[in-house]
Parts: sequence; C-alpha cells; structure tokens
Amino acid sequence: MAKKSAATEFNMSQAIRELLTENPKLSSTEVADAITAKYPGATINKGSFAVGFYTIRKKLGIGSSKRGRRVGVRVAKAEARKTARHSKVDFAMLQSAAKFLSEVGGADAALEAIKQVQAVQVQ
Repeated sequence: MAKKSAATEFNMSQAIRELLTENPKLSSTEVADAITAKYPGATINKGSFAVGFYTIRKKLGIGSSKRGRRVGVRVAKAEARKTARHSKVDFAMLQSAAKFLSEVGGADAALEAIKQVQAVQVQ
C-alpha cells in the first residue's frame, strides 16, 4: 500500500506576516489566494486564517478607519432624528397659522406676505 504524502508544514501567521509586510493593502482573500498558491498541499481553516489575518494586521499597525466613520454617521442620524422628533411647534401656533392662512387666502399669498414683512423689518 502506498504511503500518504506528508502534509505541507508551514507557519500560517509567518506567511501572512510576510505577505502583509510586502504589500499592506492586500485584502484577506488576496492573501489567502497567495498562500494557497505558495503552499498548494496545505489545508487552511478559514476561521483560523481570518483571526490570524486581522490580528497580524493590527500588530503591524495596518488599521481600518471604517469604525470611526460608522460611529460618526450614527451620531449624525441620531441628531437628525432628535431634531425631527422635538419640533418647537405647539398646537396654539398651528391654530394661529391656520387662521393666518385663511385670512390671507392660501399658502402662496401667506408666503408672499411673510417675505414682504421680512424685507421691511430692520434688524
């Protein structure tokens, strides 16, 4: 009976480190493809590879700034929701606006009247 060929022994973290040192902009799929091309007989666990890849990137100082942007977007959305929720218009103001619209004769006339009042006011 024929013997099985020995599995290719390699240090996955060392291989990842070498590739990222050469080109820090490589993605995880590109690094995985390069390792499988260099060590065709090796079996690579995808979970272990992902952990190793991102840990080595962190240790080499190759970081992603996506997290900061995402937090900033969340803050902006929260502020927009907050201002939309808490408008300063109460029911009495709405009633007076409706009365003004009916007296002036419609929204277009009301806008024109407001523009004229603003033009006349001295600030």
